[in-house]
Amino acid sequence: MVASVSALTSSAQAASYYEADDYYAEGGLAPSQWQGQGAAALGLAGDVDRAQFRALLEGEIAGQQLGTMRGGQREHRPGWDVTLSAPKSVSIMAEVAGDRRLIAAHGAAVQVAMTHVEQHMAATRIREGGQVARDMTGNLVIASFQHHTSRAQDPQLHTHNIVMNATQDADGSWRSLEPRAIYQLQKQIGAIYRQQLAVNVRALGYDIEVDKDSRFEIKGVAGTVANGGFGRKLSFVATCASFSYRLYPSGARRVGSPAAVAWVKMRSLGDPRHQELARVPRG
Repeated sequence: MVASVSALTSSAQAASYYEADDYYAEGGLAPSQWQGQGAAALGLAGDVDRAQFRALLEGEIAGQQLGTMRGGQREHRPGWDVTLSAPKSVSIMAEVAGDRRLIAAHGAAVQVAMTHVEQHMAATRIREGGQVARDMTGNLVIASFQHHTSRAQDPQLHTHNIVMNATQDADGSWRSLEPRAIYQLQKQIGAIYRQQLAVNVRALGYDIEVDKDSRFEIKGVAGTVANGGFGRKLSFVATCASFSYRLYPSGARRVGSPAAVAWVKMRSLGDPRHQELARVPRG
């Protein structure tokens, strides 16, 4: 699944899950970023502040408290999670072969897709004279959290884009978001992300293979590793090493290069083929 949309049911659980420790992140926190014109209107930029994140999930925004009173209690849906996931081969080359440029390529594609969501799907309901109208607003408050592994701890580059249940109307007031279009156009969101990522990946020098559903994988990785069972760690790392040679024929043993990362992993797994990598001249 390239794109998925799910409703957040509890602000406390959402805050705890998305702030979970990330092994790959500096300081143990998942890399995060505010996005959207709504966030800009609130002066939110850069890393997601955890206190502000939790307050927004509760519907506290710019001195307003969003929600509906029912039975003497206020009810407020925290928001929605639009998750965009990179193809398995992209995750493999980014997280194991060590080509960190692919992480930036993924992040850029996520921004393009979420900008499209904001410009074409952000709306609220306006009630006037007993009538309910859907009013396009063109702004969202989005907290994006980039994760690098699946729940099974396999490499899986993906970003959780938490769309807050808040949008600003033409009068400057904050209202609850009407998310119908986000659900209805979920496939479109995924397609935009996938197409932009494919452009970005090609720009980095990779060849890709596209299937009949317009999904793609990096050529030579998908069949060998991505669809072959992730437990085959030695062949998996050997494939990464092979790609490292082709992408970085000079300086392949430079510290931090894909080939160097593959060499370390092969040696740690006891694969004798790491000796072949050791004979590659330093760049």
